[in-house]
Amino acid sequence: PAHDEGAVIGRCLRPLRAACQAGQLRIIVIANGCSDDTAAQARTACPEALVLDSATAGKTAALNLGHARADRGLPVVVLDGDLETRADDILALVAPLRAGMALAASGVMALDLSRVSRPVAAFQRAWATNPYFARGKFGGLFALSPAGAARVFPLPQVTADDEFIRRHFLPAETAFVPACRFVAHPPRHLRGLLATRRRALRGARALAAQGMKDPTGGQSAAVMLRAALGRRWGLADMAIYAVVMLAVRLALALESPRAAQHWERDLSSRMVPGGRA
Repeated sequence: PAHDEGAVIGRCLRPLRAACQAGQLRIIVIANGCSDDTAAQARTACPEALVLDSATAGKTAALNLGHARADRGLPVVVLDGDLETRADDILALVAPLRAGMALAASGVMALDLSRVSRPVAAFQRAWATNPYFARGKFGGLFALSPAGAARVFPLPQVTADDEFIRRHFLPAETAFVPACRFVAHPPRHLRGLLATRRRALRGARALAAQGMKDPTGGQSAAVMLRAALGRRWGLADMAIYAVVMLAVRLALALESPRAAQHWERDLSSRMVPGGRA
């Protein structure tokens, strides 16, 4: 799924092209509701990919469209258009699904903090100690077996799409694949971080209101605090993390129902060297 990712879709697809040419991967790009050249850039970066240009914006609708064109007997990999990974990582991710060991699989997320502000870097370092990540990052990049995909598709219209899918699987049904790594680019500035955190927490609360409990038990402040005590500047990072999350919760408590329908998106992470966004 890719919405206005023209500046970065190439860096996502180019490392996967050789595997697509070799028949190891079948790539479907769903350019949804784009106002830029996402579809054209995707076709240039990987001519072998199937590029669907949909006028309907929204990730769940895009995923449903992509799943409808996917091969039913094979694992389905979901990869956001602004991430970076390699074909070997994706093949490692689907290995336990092919072996019948799990219904879903997640890998290890690495954060590119090279161009973010100091407060954002501090937040991300503290966030990375969340025990949620002990079994990988189920979001942005994950894989489902055919049976796992049948459990969740078609997706309803939800804000926390990845979280909606994750909560359909018990920990014992989800394989953690350390050999699979992908790179995410967080917001560069505090404003973008606040926006994306509001969206994430709003979406998680909506799922909880529907009775969808977190199968991993959610966050553990005590674990994060212990981790902070063992790192240089750890307590400073945790202080910034706590202030950001407090600001996010306060903003959600004060926002209007109309504001809650707005899809908050950070554009700074879509900037590439040379200034294109």
